[in-house]
Amino acid sequence: MPILITIGLVFAFTYNKKATMNFLTNEKQINSPEAIVTSLDKNQSEKVYEYLANFDKANATTTTPDLEQLLSKYKEDDAKYESVINELPIDYSMKYESGFSLFKHKIPMWIFLIVLVGLTVWSNRQNLSLIPMLGLICCLYMMAELSIWNWIYFTVWLLIGLIIYFGFSRKNSKLNR
Repeated sequence: MPILITIGLVFAFTYNKKATMNFLTNEKQINSPEAIVTSLDKNQSEKVYEYLANFDKANATTTTPDLEQLLSKYKEDDAKYESVINELPIDYSMKYESGFSLFKHKIPMWIFLIVLVGLTVWSNRQNLSLIPMLGLICCLYMMAELSIWNWIYFTVWLLIGLIIYFGFSRKNSKLNR
């Protein structure tokens, strides 16, 4: 198990070094076109559209300005998208996601990594089988990739189910009679 983690770390720091370091250092990230457009008010939307229309006249539309579509065209080329976003006439906080608003999306992955280290130590001390541990790690990884809304819905439905279960069993239990 420690050998697999070592191989994973070597792979992360050699082939995907930039993304790994950005994750570890919580480096700012450019917001997606959807996030930028939904955070704009009407005045800001008009300013951004005017800027994009002047920037690239071929992509500008005169009938219905769809900012998300215009910005999405630049998203295909990361360098061009970053330069366009940097020049937009909006506030820095609308262009980039940084600080805790960026970190809060990484909390499940950090929990996964801490649990992974704990499972590695535990499986080495107890001499556990590799195949069940790999299955558990795969499931935990998939759970770490779920959004916060999935966890909220899961918790609400779990609480509803527990209330129904214990409410029913309290009145109908054979031990209660």
